[in-house]
Amino acid sequence: TEVESQHPAAEEGPQLPGRQPCWISGGKIDPSPASRYITMLVHAHIPGPVDAWRDFPMPVRDLLFDMFTRRFAFTRPEDLPRARAVWEITAQTNLRKSMWEVRDKAMKTTGNRDPMAWVDYGPVWLWRDYWESLCERWARAPTFHELFDRTHKRKGTDDYVTESARTIAETYDRTMAERYAEGTPQPDLDADAWVEAAGVPRKGRVYGFGDSLDTHRVLSSYASSIAPPAHASSSSAPPVNGVEDIRGNIREELRAELQMQRVELQTQQVELETQRVELQMQFSDMVQQFISIMQGVRPTQPAA
Repeated sequence: TEVESQHPAAEEGPQLPGRQPCWISGGKIDPSPASRYITMLVHAHIPGPVDAWRDFPMPVRDLLFDMFTRRFAFTRPEDLPRARAVWEITAQTNLRKSMWEVRDKAMKTTGNRDPMAWVDYGPVWLWRDYWESLCERWARAPTFHELFDRTHKRKGTDDYVTESARTIAETYDRTMAERYAEGTPQPDLDADAWVEAAGVPRKGRVYGFGDSLDTHRVLSSYASSIAPPAHASSSSAPPVNGVEDIRGNIREELRAELQMQRVELQTQQVELETQRVELQMQFSDMVQQFISIMQGVRPTQPAA
């Protein structure tokens, strides 16, 4: 057919016996069986109750890419420099689509938007205990510590991006363990404990949260909780309800700020991946043109 005639020929690049040809077209991997095989590999090797590609450890990603290249071969030499980057984006996109589909199906089947009603309607490709854990996580808002880790750890690892981030997280954990006995419910965020761990804000910022956070309220809450009133009858002493209102406002501001940071981080990751693929595509084109010039051959023009 006309479409098949535009497919890359096997002679354009190396191909081992038993491997099927694949190529990059418009920033994605073709033909469709190659993309479906990526999805199958991701489904079969989900490392735990995770719903995003960024949570796959790098060794698992390396393994899956190796398994893919044992089945499929990129037959065009110009695709090789960007093959891994496009493969990563394909895996990320396919997993996101899969997770959206299973959540949407469970919601429509149960007629309920509460993820806890979905526990008996998980996909066949995901372990039940993983699905149950995901339902529990979707049913509640993420904790501040979870969002902090998500925005301050290197992708695919358990390492913090800086020593300061690691120290603050560990100090906060110790402070919370000291303040709340084992088995005692803990708040999503203890603003006082966070200020103690993060230290005095610099340039109007509390470490771990953006510029939009009203640092004055955090300090007010912190000071109110540790400073004894000079005179019990003084009208300047903040009423208990007022302090609690301030703390409530702090929690709401931090929750909104962290949600914004999470969205911005995800957007930046997509943009960076896209830029990386575009740069690799430009580099690949430059290499092809250079090789053609060195060989005295004009670059091959795409068929009309």
